[in-house]
Amino acid sequence: MTQNNITETRTASIHIDKNDIVIITMKNCGKVDEYDVVDFNLVLRHLTGGKPVLKLFDGRANWSMDRKAKERAKLENSAHHTLARAVVVSNFIKAALFKYLHELGKKGFPQEFFTDKDEAYKWLLSLKEKPKG
Repeated sequence: MTQNNITETRTASIHIDKNDIVIITMKNCGKVDEYDVVDFNLVLRHLTGGKPVLKLFDGRANWSMDRKAKERAKLENSAHHTLARAVVVSNFIKAALFKYLHELGKKGFPQEFFTDKDEAYKWLLSLKEKPKG
């Protein structure tokens, strides 16, 4: 996996840190469309080599997804690419807007919502440290 090189898309900054956690930080990009979702997922596959990873998704910026983008995101997300996802939101009221992400989390990997990025990161690290089996 490619570590520490930040890849910029129209909608997000994406990189893998020293603990092999993918950090995804959304930008104030307005409306995200289905082509943005495809671009985003191509970057993720390139950075991770297609291997399942822990993901920290910081969604606190000002953005939203259109219907086709949500449908595409559901197709693109699977347990084949995600071990666990921590989603950072500005407040728990906004978490309701991310309900579609929760639905994606029902595909075989744990997902939690946080308002604090450090807490989200600690949660992912705790999952990494747990013995498998």
